[in-house]
Amino acid sequence: MKSFRKVLTAGLAMAMLAGCSSGGSSSSGGSSSGSTAAAASGAGSAVTVAIDADLNTMDYEYATDGNSFIMQSMCIGGLTQLDKDAQAQPDLAESWDVSEDGLTYTFHLRDGIKWSNGEPVTAADFVYGWQRLVSPDLASEYNFIVSTIGVVNADEVIAGTKDLSELGVEATDDKTFVVHLSQPCGFLLPLMAFPSFFPLNQAFYESEGANFAQSTSDLLYCGPYTMTDWQTGNQYTFTKNPDYWDADNITVENVTFKFLQDTQSAMLEYQSGNIDVVKLASEQVDAYKDAEGFTTRLQGYAWRLDYNFDNTTLQNKDLREAISKAIDRTAIAENVLKDGSVAAEGFIPKEFAYGPDGKDYRETAGNLIVENVEEAQAAYEKAKEALGGDVTVTLLFEDSEACKAVAENLQQQLQTNLPGITVNLDSKPKKTRLELMQNHDYEIGLTRWGPDYADPQTYLDLFKSDRAGYTGSYSNEEYNALMNKAETGEDAANAEARWADLIAAEKMLLDDYAMCPVYQNGGAMMINPKVTGIEFHNAGVDSYRHLTKAE
Repeated sequence: MKSFRKVLTAGLAMAMLAGCSSGGSSSSGGSSSGSTAAAASGAGSAVTVAIDADLNTMDYEYATDGNSFIMQSMCIGGLTQLDKDAQAQPDLAESWDVSEDGLTYTFHLRDGIKWSNGEPVTAADFVYGWQRLVSPDLASEYNFIVSTIGVVNADEVIAGTKDLSELGVEATDDKTFVVHLSQPCGFLLPLMAFPSFFPLNQAFYESEGANFAQSTSDLLYCGPYTMTDWQTGNQYTFTKNPDYWDADNITVENVTFKFLQDTQSAMLEYQSGNIDVVKLASEQVDAYKDAEGFTTRLQGYAWRLDYNFDNTTLQNKDLREAISKAIDRTAIAENVLKDGSVAAEGFIPKEFAYGPDGKDYRETAGNLIVENVEEAQAAYEKAKEALGGDVTVTLLFEDSEACKAVAENLQQQLQTNLPGITVNLDSKPKKTRLELMQNHDYEIGLTRWGPDYADPQTYLDLFKSDRAGYTGSYSNEEYNALMNKAETGEDAANAEARWADLIAAEKMLLDDYAMCPVYQNGGAMMINPKVTGIEFHNAGVDSYRHLTKAE
């Protein structure tokens, strides 16, 4: 067994020192940053964060969206947590060991960790939480992530051909949680900070029944905060948890996420001192780009158009090619969004994953997007011949200001560059949009994926139709075979060969116009200069756990 105890202790000490010495950057602060003095600074303070999409669910084994994951990670703990550099650090597990063959991870839980009802957090809580995640009865959209890391029997349990008890996880005692893999997984440790892998107290969950995660009193907490206010469509408040193992280094007493779709109203609240963090709409960027507190970031979120392949019209490849080639992505990023977003060059975003040679994936894979109006129109003419005339499609999008602006621009571009096509717009709240797409009750959907770990597989698995729990409508057996070769087959243990397979798989998807990449999300924000410690992660969940606020 390779022990990580000494390495992690040294790494954690370095992270703490880095946190103490960091400057005023909005992304400063390590996962265990601060000292007793730092904790005293800002004690009793409050931070309010404006969000432009409402909370969907606090059920962390059922959630699929970023805002829900952010709030869940505020009040529930994982085996690990991510530091400001997205590296795994101890959380509820104080250490772990990995077998020499990389197939067994043994996590050692801390002494004294407990749920908000006073009961201890045990290894059995992790076993039960993971079993519920893959349960066919729950049918979580995120059940695939257990297969992704290669947990023994995950596919069979998800498919219902093996019992939950046969999932490759076990509690050898109250403080020891063991994960058995069918193949090594180099990104497992950072994923242990992801909410889908959080623990669940079986007795509490079963006593709650259908009420679980429906209000502040229908959850148990074991993270840095507890959820103390839940006003659907308005705001959600998290209050420091004095029983959290690292409570001495939690410096902000209350963190509130306030739902404000209107960015003008949100900015007025910011200027009045009522909000500390707010996203800017494109039309606000020029007005505030020189103001103190303005910041931009390039996120891992990649926005695309998804097609419902149950729809016979959208099964026409020429139509999908026409749509892709008719879109000026740079215009959308620079003229519509203006928030640091960039035009998509493929399905996988840039500055996100790096290959065995250390190069950015996108640099190696190249720009796979072709924008050419003449070719788009030629493809549309072929589509019309096959489909019997001009096409009418409906574009589904969520009702945020940014999505509305992008959807309207896409409508204008497509109807201008493909004369005769009609693009109807259908705006829905994010929760509704997600449900419609999951149920294949749409035609074209403007959607995004936030990567769960820093590897192209987190994107490419979305279109792998033979994986357990797949809910999409696209199917390509050649693509499935290539991905299986990379993930579990002959190339799985060869880093260079696996990387080449992933690059080829992405190209296969784009050659088939399986989806239409549009842009990689930027983020223009105003952050109160007194607030530091927000940890932005291109892969995984952005963290507001370690905020500090100067007096």
